[in-house]
Amino acid sequence: MSEKTLNQTICLKKYISEKDYKEINELKERCILEDKINLKLELDYKLNIAKKPEIGLNKINEFLYYVNDVLVSYIGISSFGNNMGELNGLTHPAWRRKGIFKKLFELAMDECGKRKFTKILLLTDNNSNSGIEFIKSINGSYDFSEFRMKQINNGFLDSINSIKLRKAKNQDSKEIQRQNTIFFNDEELIDIEYKEYSPEDEEILNEITYMIELKGEIIGKIKVDYSETSAFICGFGIVPEFRGKGYGKESLLETISLITKKGIHEIELDVEGKNSTALNLYKSCGFEERSTMNYYKYNIDNSIGIDFYMRNI
Repeated sequence: MSEKTLNQTICLKKYISEKDYKEINELKERCILEDKINLKLELDYKLNIAKKPEIGLNKINEFLYYVNDVLVSYIGISSFGNNMGELNGLTHPAWRRKGIFKKLFELAMDECGKRKFTKILLLTDNNSNSGIEFIKSINGSYDFSEFRMKQINNGFLDSINSIKLRKAKNQDSKEIQRQNTIFFNDEELIDIEYKEYSPEDEEILNEITYMIELKGEIIGKIKVDYSETSAFICGFGIVPEFRGKGYGKESLLETISLITKKGIHEIELDVEGKNSTALNLYKSCGFEERSTMNYYKYNIDNSIGIDFYMRNI
């Protein structure tokens, strides 16, 4: 059967369904096996949002390409802050260099333009030669790298904590936003979930933010995204006046203890490569680097070199 007679369909969606989740994950595993890379698609987060659409996103975020009703390519937009979008995607190895991903990319860029994003980040694994070459070909500029870390050694849990963790309540939302501006050092990087729904809503999605307290005073926060067999730590920070006193390590160890008490022993997190303080903290608590994700800034008005991509993906 020639390519002209194939039934090729593009589907644009606000959310992914259970069916989409399964198909994208199958495609993801196929690409990981073939390319030996990591893909950061945020699928669990997106599926949770889809289950509670009244607190989710209202724009096009998912771009799927089917050939004879089989998913062969996907791009997703993740928006975690004001006017900023992150894009990552994949194409089945047998369907690369056919213009499929290019079509999805152009549609995604059109959507980013409609949403008037002021910053767009393209993600690719550090070992993905085709991904890096594509981004370079469209004049994407390197911004930063992020290490995916996994806890390998959990023999650090016997510690005496002076801090206390408690689940965040709705009334903690403003404090969470305040801390996000401190930790991210950017007014625009306030987590979207705290703008559109509350910590108590998050718990429905198996995402729990814990406020870190010292003698009743809030000194930081840490968030855990739970799945059935794994947990992902994020949104972690200690306010400046309480840093350098060991409270960060105590908080991390206490969080790990909470997770393991749920019978979960696969724990991961991401850390920016140039953040040596956080990197050393995580290593001291048994985490090891597993992969590196590169982030590149992309100018939405720049379409130079897009055809180069077809030779690399």
